[in-house]
Amino acid sequence: MTIPMRWHLPILISLTLTACAGTPQSQVDYAPSTEKFEGTLPCGDCSGIDTTLVLKRDPITGEPRSFYLHQTRIDAPGGERVDTSWGNWSKSRDVSDFERRIYVLQPEVGAAHVYVPLENGDLQPLEAQGAPLTDDNDQDITLQRMTPSLHLPTRATE
Repeated sequence: MTIPMRWHLPILISLTLTACAGTPQSQVDYAPSTEKFEGTLPCGDCSGIDTTLVLKRDPITGEPRSFYLHQTRIDAPGGERVDTSWGNWSKSRDVSDFERRIYVLQPEVGAAHVYVPLENGDLQPLEAQGAPLTDDNDQDITLQRMTPSLHLPTRATE
């Protein structure tokens, strides 16, 4: 007893679709290509330093690319002073505590800035000696990660 050829094709397609449906979905890790952080850092000769930091990553691999740092010294002698820097940044491990991850920002001009990424997504700036930056009350200072708005702008009705 032979099965006619026209019956083979539907059976083959059915088996192929069944095999594909059972394949587990792979998990994709998403790294945003731009992250923004804001906060106020302590200042020795002013009321504080309003800070905005933007980190850029490769949109495909999530690897560090560049950064933009905008800082305004509030009530500084002689008036508010604005500093802006940019450059490249990298992820590394702290040499004094190899378990601790750090982000090193190397501006085109000036000294490097070092931050520790926290579990909640914020960044903790480090002093030159590697200790967390604190305020006058010995509280840790952080730059808060700003969540981008996912709402579409509403269009005005005519």
